[in-house]
Amino acid sequence: MAELGVIGLGSTIRGDDGIGVALVHELDARKLPESVELYDAGTSGMNILHHLKDFDRVIIIDAIRQEGDPGDWVFFHPEDVSSSMEIRSTHDANLFEALKLSETLGERPEEVVIMGVIPADLSLSEDLSPELEERLPELVGALEEKVQEMVRPA
Repeated sequence: MAELGVIGLGSTIRGDDGIGVALVHELDARKLPESVELYDAGTSGMNILHHLKDFDRVIIIDAIRQEGDPGDWVFFHPEDVSSSMEIRSTHDANLFEALKLSETLGERPEEVVIMGVIPADLSLSEDLSPELEERLPELVGALEEKVQEMVRPA
């Protein structure tokens, strides 16, 4: 079992919606502790259900609908999301249903953190928008820092 899973969500043919997948692939080029496992979950939040049980902690990366500039990001816990919050994943229904179901099954990791990134363009395209492409090094750096923070010392 991997200690920390990093799961990217998104459609790589819908522009910035694929930011979660893009960041997982960028992180794959970095030297990470052996206890970290990366996973490209594609477009359905339900795809993560059977992988959650494999991790003690998990970071899920997805595009979110929130006020701010394209490329801005926020780390939050699913418990932080309520009807009054202005944070919504572009895959919110499936993602939050999968997390709730994993909890019901007793398979939810002890800690779940979501990295939400504000997209600029969700239209059909295999490329990230220029705004997100420009901020990609900054996003990868923030994600790598969060990974290091969540890995327990050996």
